[in-house]
Amino acid sequence: MYKTRLKYSLLLFVGLFMSNLLSAQKMNNTLYLMQNVPQSNQLNPAIQPECKVFLGFPGMSSIYLNYANNGFTYNDLIKDGTGLQKDSLVVDINSFHDALQSTNTITNQFDYTFFSLGIRAKKMFFTLDMSSKVDTRLGFDKGLVSFLKNGNANYMGRTADLGALGLEGTAYHEVALGVSKQVTDKLTVGVKAKMLFGVANMHMDESDLSVYTSASGDLVRLHSKQLMKVSMPLDITEKTDPDGTNYIDDIDVLDDDMDGTFFSGTNNKGFAFDLGATYQFDEKTTFYASILDIGGIKWNDTYELYQDASFDWKGGDWSQSGNSKDPNYREIGDVMEDLTDSISDAFRFRDNAGSYSKALPTKVYLGGSYKLNERMNVGAVSRTEIYNGKLRPSLTLSANTRVIRNFSASVSYSMVNNSYNNVGAGIAAKLGPFQIYAVSDNLLAMNPNTAQTANFRFGMNMMFGCRKKSQKKDVCKIQEDLILEHMQKLNDKKAKKKKKEIEE
Repeated sequence: MYKTRLKYSLLLFVGLFMSNLLSAQKMNNTLYLMQNVPQSNQLNPAIQPECKVFLGFPGMSSIYLNYANNGFTYNDLIKDGTGLQKDSLVVDINSFHDALQSTNTITNQFDYTFFSLGIRAKKMFFTLDMSSKVDTRLGFDKGLVSFLKNGNANYMGRTADLGALGLEGTAYHEVALGVSKQVTDKLTVGVKAKMLFGVANMHMDESDLSVYTSASGDLVRLHSKQLMKVSMPLDITEKTDPDGTNYIDDIDVLDDDMDGTFFSGTNNKGFAFDLGATYQFDEKTTFYASILDIGGIKWNDTYELYQDASFDWKGGDWSQSGNSKDPNYREIGDVMEDLTDSISDAFRFRDNAGSYSKALPTKVYLGGSYKLNERMNVGAVSRTEIYNGKLRPSLTLSANTRVIRNFSASVSYSMVNNSYNNVGAGIAAKLGPFQIYAVSDNLLAMNPNTAQTANFRFGMNMMFGCRKKSQKKDVCKIQEDLILEHMQKLNDKKAKKKKKEIEE
């Protein structure tokens, strides 16, 4: 039973991996300078929304989807066939291989903020956000694909290092309480404290793959050493082989245990915080800085799936997996089936493996904006993600306009994930107290064939007590004119009095 389930789980993993090749991906930068959207405060806790009170529309405050990889596109893997295959799509393993980086990563995120509240109190602003978040990441070395493409002819009598597999998935709930204060006329600072409630985590703690080929070529032996740590509600059944070796017979995910209330049903707690600042250098120039998700979650009730074994491998030929009309066509899952049978038999299980802590990916934002006129400004935002000791930078240039008071729009250009064709846009419209907004860092992802990065965020807010800047400016101008007029009258009066005294 377990063998079948794990085999299909591994096939599903391969399938998800292949499906991610069709996706594109990552960032959150255009929103940063759309400061009439209250959710920009989620990227910099020092940003104070314009209105005295905002309430994220229940269940629709913010929905964010994000996909990214750092080197390849759908067109790098799948091509239109030629000749006899002109009516079919074919796998181009050579093109795919050439597009890869030495280390390749694929990331997927889903953030759902179902409650948001913000309240102004003089120079301070308080926020409360309740969210559910999912973050998955897959990494692999180019050497793995090189071996599948070139075979083992160059490794007779030697061992080929296929590198490591990186796999991590995290789901958690978050309650964030933030406060910002206008310290001076120029400087505003903010901080946000986050309570984290872990739902599930799985990550590859150790991974190593290698293949030995005998000098004669009659033996190909795959060695796999893997250690995966898991923290989620599982029901695992073990059995014993005739030789006394224990093996996993069945794994069930206890979905009901994962459907607890927001605050309960989890023994995995954590804490993180955000810091931010804004500085108005002059009437036209403003600088921004923030650092998000400093902290992590301690995961309890853990399991370990581990493996340190070798398998004689007959290989996997993908050449017949790209054209479904080929009489010799084989599904990729079928090609990998024999291998996954051997792998599934070699996995072992360890219960009560002890707790472990995992840090959240930390994000650092630096930005600035310059006001061209009362209706338009331009800006730049850099975002650097720090995770597992690696830096993943991106840069966005944007132009932001407010055509009328209740409608704003942004366009952006981003460089991210070794990709330089990311054109984004955002809009926010307000009708009465209701605001609806939508923003993406890469509209070109609507053509998934050439995109590496795609994301989309949208939501609704109810906003009250919004400041009418244009009217406020007019009132100030009137007051200034009245004061100047009054001072001029006083000066004229004094001058007449002095002249009269001189004449007398």
